[in-house]
Formats: sequence, structure tokens, C-alpha cells
Amino acid sequence: MAESQKENRGTLLLLLLLLMASLGVNFYQWKNHSTTVIQYGAEVDSLITARINVEHELTSVGMELEKYRGIAGNLDTMLNDAKGQIAEKEAQIRNLMANEKNLGKLNKKLTAKMDELRKLRDEYLEKIDVLMAENQKLKDENSALNSTVNNLNEQKNLLEGKVAVASQLKVEYVKVNSFKKRGSGKFVESVLAKRTNKIESCFTLMDNKIAGAGDKMVYLVITAPDGKVLMGFTKAQFTDAEGNSVDATASQKVSYTGSKQDLCLSFENDERILEAGTYSISVYAENVLVHSSSYLLK
Repeated sequence: MAESQKENRGTLLLLLLLLMASLGVNFYQWKNHSTTVIQYGAEVDSLITARINVEHELTSVGMELEKYRGIAGNLDTMLNDAKGQIAEKEAQIRNLMANEKNLGKLNKKLTAKMDELRKLRDEYLEKIDVLMAENQKLKDENSALNSTVNNLNEQKNLLEGKVAVASQLKVEYVKVNSFKKRGSGKFVESVLAKRTNKIESCFTLMDNKIAGAGDKMVYLVITAPDGKVLMGFTKAQFTDAEGNSVDATASQKVSYTGSKQDLCLSFENDERILEAGTYSISVYAENVLVHSSSYLLK
């Protein structure tokens, strides 16, 4: 009986030991599985973080270079080249993320590829800096050249203006008279409109060595009190300095030598058609108005 109880206790002790061993093994397996799950979760989180960082970096590199587009044609050409090389690097990185399953190897390879991408970006930023500096220098030089050209044009225009003013013909000693025509054909002075056949303006074309010798056109414009231009035997039409078409009462081509010349131009009509009132007398030399006055017929 005593031996039977002793054997039972041994068996019970053995069972307890086996149970404890089983519990230990199960606890070890559970612990090891939990660690594996935690490690796997950490790897997944790390991979997601890496992908996010890579995507951000890829976008940042492209945007950093593209903000310089549109400044200059040669700069855009360089950016097109950079865009192509960046796209090639981006394709390599995306292929790496899609195919490399080992996280350690992936991180190592991604780090190397991203370093290559940053190096490429920095190289192009350096090229952009140099090119923009050269463009700015050319722009400044061009601006200075344009300023010089503008100054020269202003001086040229000013000089041409002075020459134009200096070369303009002038008239002095303008005298206006009116005449009636007798049966003999002789003209005698008259101040009555209803007896006047002729209005004559005599003046001196002044000397001007700058104007140069050659044929010069001189026009006389006599405007009646009703605003109409009197058209004489030598009537003409010309365009004045302001571009207006002007009817002339009389005109004469003068062989100008640069010295003073006396001229007389007139309105003449066999019929006495003039009305009483104030007449406007205008003299043009080379299409420029050089004299204005008035004359009264009673």
C-alpha cells in the first residue's frame, strides 16, 4: 500500500514537471511570435515611412528645378535635359521599391539612389546659377548698350532738329499791295475791293548757307474773308509740314543759291470778283509756313 502511494506521487510529480515544461515551451513560442509580429510591424512602418520620404524627395527635386523655367530660353533647354535625367533616376527608384523585398537591402539601395538624385539636383542648380549669372550679365550689358544707343539717337534727333531749324528758309520784308487793271493793261494801286484785279505779296527770301543751294518751292496762300482760298493763274496744291493738303494761290520754283533773293507772288483775275474785308496772307517755303499777316480791302 505504501509503495503504491509512493508510485502515485512519483507519477503525479512527473506529470507536473511535464505540464510545467509544456507551459514553458508554449510561453516561449508565444513570446517569440509576439516579438516577430512586433518586428514585422516595425518593418512595415519603416517601409511606409521610407516610401513617403522618397515620394516627397522626388517631388521636391523636380519642383526645385522647375521654378526656374521660363526665365530664359537657354535655361529652359537645360531644365529639359535635367527633367529627363531626373525621370530616369525616378524610374530606377520606383523599380527598386517595387522589387526589393529585403528591407535592409532596400534601405541601403534607396539611400544610394537618393544620394545620386540629390547630387544630380545640386549639379544642375550649380549650372543654373552660372547660367543665370551669365544671362544677367548679358542683360545688363544689353541694357547699357540700349541706353547708349538711345542717348545717341536722342543726340542725333536733337542735332537733326537743330539742323532742320537752322536750314529752314525764312522770308522778311513782306509787303502786300492791291491793284486795279486799266484798259491799257497797266496796273495801278487800289484799296477798293470792287475795283481790285490783283493782290500781290513781295518779300525777301533770306540768305541761308546751311539750307544748301538748289531748287526750292515757295507758295503764296491768300484766303478771302469767306474762308476760301483765292486761286490765281499759277495756282498749286501741296502738303504742309503737318501733313495737311493746302491749296495755294500761287507758287514759284526758286533756284536758290544761299543768298538773298527778292520774290513777288500774286493773285490776279481779269474780273473784279473780290469782296470787301480782311484777307489772310500766308507764305510757305519748302512746305513750311514762314509768314502770316492780313490785308484789308475796303
